[in-house]
Amino acid sequence: MDDPIQRHPTRAEQLDIMASAIADLARPGDRLLDLGCGTGYFIHLLEQKRRDLVVTGVDMKAESLDAARQRFGDGRFTWVEGDLGEPLRVALPHDRYRFVTSALTFHDLSHVQKQAVIARAAKLLTDDGLYLHYDRIRLAEPALFPVQQSIWRRLERVHGFGMRSAESFADYEAQIAANNNPAGLDEYRGWFAACGLAHTVIHLHGNIAILAAVRR
Repeated sequence: MDDPIQRHPTRAEQLDIMASAIADLARPGDRLLDLGCGTGYFIHLLEQKRRDLVVTGVDMKAESLDAARQRFGDGRFTWVEGDLGEPLRVALPHDRYRFVTSALTFHDLSHVQKQAVIARAAKLLTDDGLYLHYDRIRLAEPALFPVQQSIWRRLERVHGFGMRSAESFADYEAQIAANNNPAGLDEYRGWFAACGLAHTVIHLHGNIAILAAVRR
């Protein structure tokens, strides 16, 4: 299965980190909930490591879920059409999940919606559950922007293509589309703590982070 998102040179490594962590920690039959599953690319990567998990994928696009269903079938898999902008209205087949994941989905949500999804994820986790969150982080320090520019240039040299570029911090902010709303690390820390989740950054490359959280 080809990656449906091509302009993320660090994405393959970071998704493998998430899949590897789940594969190492999971027990046979553990439930996993993937929020914003799309056509199932992350699930495809996880299936290469473990084929004994019960998976629920949620996405708002019926055509994406149809593609995932054709690829993986049903059986261990349940595909749920739902809008993460209204997480409490998403009808899930289980009350608890050992793993909850989200990959490059949150930047499409408002900050209020982000908080609501994190709150629901916290309630869905089992006592020993793990939430893995992968998304863009908003850059917030203009004085440090030259360092970010250097990281982008390095990505282009190493991988042959870049993630993005901007001539200045003002240009970076101007390029952020209305529907592209990444949150800062401090904002995520506050939201996780408010939901009773202990959390940390387990991988950060430039402005793309993997955050891990567990119930306190």
